[in-house]
Amino acid sequence: MPSQKTLNHKNKAPLPSEEDAGLIKICVLLTLVLDVLERDIRIIHTSPLKMPDLYVRSLTGVQQRVAVQLAETKARMKTLGVKIYSEIRNHEGVEVLYICRGYQRRFFMLSSFARSEVRRKLGHYLGIDPTQE
Repeated sequence: MPSQKTLNHKNKAPLPSEEDAGLIKICVLLTLVLDVLERDIRIIHTSPLKMPDLYVRSLTGVQQRVAVQLAETKARMKTLGVKIYSEIRNHEGVEVLYICRGYQRRFFMLSSFARSEVRRKLGHYLGIDPTQE
């Protein structure tokens, strides 16, 4: 007969992994990218550009691609038992509280790092190298 210690070990959920934290990071970044795109689209609509509709269509296409990747990321999170229950943004950065298979975790990203990563991700979607001037 197995010992009580063995039985408890079998029923314990796996500890959070690097993949879980990576999914949280991607989810946060993609949400920030969508927010940046939404803001920029709103500004373009009210700007005196000659053909704002072309810029808006381009950014809306990017927005759709980002939304698809975000949905895929959230589906993967759900499969792995990862759920964000709080997100706080302020001048210092983004703090996310999440549950991963019953374990409570915290993820924090400094504003400067988040800005850099959003710029890199947005550049990728636009086909632009943000490090080139």
